[in-house]
Amino acid sequence: MPENDVFLTEVIGNGLTSVAEEMTLTVLRSARSPALREAGDLSSALTDGEGNLIAQGKDLPIHLGVMAASVKALIARIGKEALRPGDAWIVNLPQASGNHLPDVKVIRPVFHREAIVAFGISLAHWADIGGGSPGSYNVAATDLWQEGLQIPPVRIMRQDAIVADVLALIIANVRGAEERQGDLFAQIAAVRIGERRILEIIERFGAEVFCIAMRDMLDLSERQIRGVIRSIPDGSYQGEDHLDGTIDSGPVRIAVDVTIRGEEAIFDFSRSDDALDAPVNTTPSVVAAGVDYFLKAIAGESIYQTGATLWPVKIITRSGSLLDPARSEPVVAGNHETSNRVVDAILNALSAVMPERLCAGGCGSAGLTIFSGRRLQGDWWTLYETHGGGNGANTEHRGDSATRVHLGNMMNTPAEFIEAEYPIQVMRSAVREGSGGAGRNRGGDGLIREYRVLVDEVRFTATFERRLTAPRGLAGGEAGLPFRVGLLRDGTRTDLPSLWHGLLKRDDVILVESAGGGGYGVA
Repeated sequence: MPENDVFLTEVIGNGLTSVAEEMTLTVLRSARSPALREAGDLSSALTDGEGNLIAQGKDLPIHLGVMAASVKALIARIGKEALRPGDAWIVNLPQASGNHLPDVKVIRPVFHREAIVAFGISLAHWADIGGGSPGSYNVAATDLWQEGLQIPPVRIMRQDAIVADVLALIIANVRGAEERQGDLFAQIAAVRIGERRILEIIERFGAEVFCIAMRDMLDLSERQIRGVIRSIPDGSYQGEDHLDGTIDSGPVRIAVDVTIRGEEAIFDFSRSDDALDAPVNTTPSVVAAGVDYFLKAIAGESIYQTGATLWPVKIITRSGSLLDPARSEPVVAGNHETSNRVVDAILNALSAVMPERLCAGGCGSAGLTIFSGRRLQGDWWTLYETHGGGNGANTEHRGDSATRVHLGNMMNTPAEFIEAEYPIQVMRSAVREGSGGAGRNRGGDGLIREYRVLVDEVRFTATFERRLTAPRGLAGGEAGLPFRVGLLRDGTRTDLPSLWHGLLKRDDVILVESAGGGGYGVA
């Protein structure tokens, strides 16, 4: 295959990034649920015709690390020969889409002269996908079926028309059907926009030039990440961190053995604890997303966002472990809680050999809260909120306060919107002063968010981490304060466990106090 001019490759690469970002804006502007419109719990990406990631928006790292896996699973399960122009496919099955059930992917193959040249993917976190609890975070789940509707790769559009019976089956099994349908239609609009823009690029530059540019982008990002690995001293390093676990299990270990040899790396998580009959397990695709994120985060330069960044890396998980569970095990919280412990275990493994390039421990939890109830008509409303916290300090700077740490990148939902749409009053949003760990550079502070219930009955779910194991300091810095979620009722405060579901009554207050980041260096 002939070579492209490097400038032309750069033009096409930036054009594809713009396509992915336009797809994200399409969902933000047209979705129905506030988790998408206000908080942006969604991502967009493009792959080449073989399912290799070639472009992504400025979205959530944990999403972007698994989206190409969804395309490869679609190709493996369905076969490229079964895909047709005008198709769109929907999937959320963890074994075929990489992460938990609420993250629903819509995938559209892009054809040029009867050949598939690319795929567009829109991922959106649905505020409900069925299951045993409103919001589909069933903290008591002991198997995957209790977490919601499982959708294997199935055609949702054929010849640009909605497959009505598939849509009806999905919508009948989720709460808030009108919102869910609106969110799905926004995703379909996004992948159609992606297809249109890709074909415009091909029309301008030609299909051969387009395909060469995709190949060159993969080659470039592989070279870049090999350089990042070379910058880590050769050797073998061990690290671990812990999830809070369940009341019965106690803390659960995530362990990694990192081996660096030249420009290749092995991340072996085999020593991690066994899977639990609780929703804190996660998938090997999520583990890979954590590794990918770590390598890009320490790069010190902009890395081309393609699937080739994991080509020089071997990732090992042990079947039956927390990071490679049986398909029957629940995984909903592992998507954003266990994934962060994967990153922290790697940071702990390498902190002694390259502390000047790393930061102390951060909040590392989505701090998820879900309020839900029934409207007068009998249908459900659901307020899905995530909370940032303090980031760890590093050798040059104190940690950022009230921010998203590692694999999250969501916005907060404005208090004005919450109070206009739900029977919830946001009494306070503030920085949790003094929660960052002391050090030469202090860790970032967490945040405080306080909610009051305005009706007689509301269901509430909490899923958070860093309650038992606080974010660690680095190079002699002190740990940040741990995460706390409190229920204030009739003048009494009850601190909630990391996985909790119960009924709230009128005037109950939920107080979220997110973890502060660890400090760096001796004060």
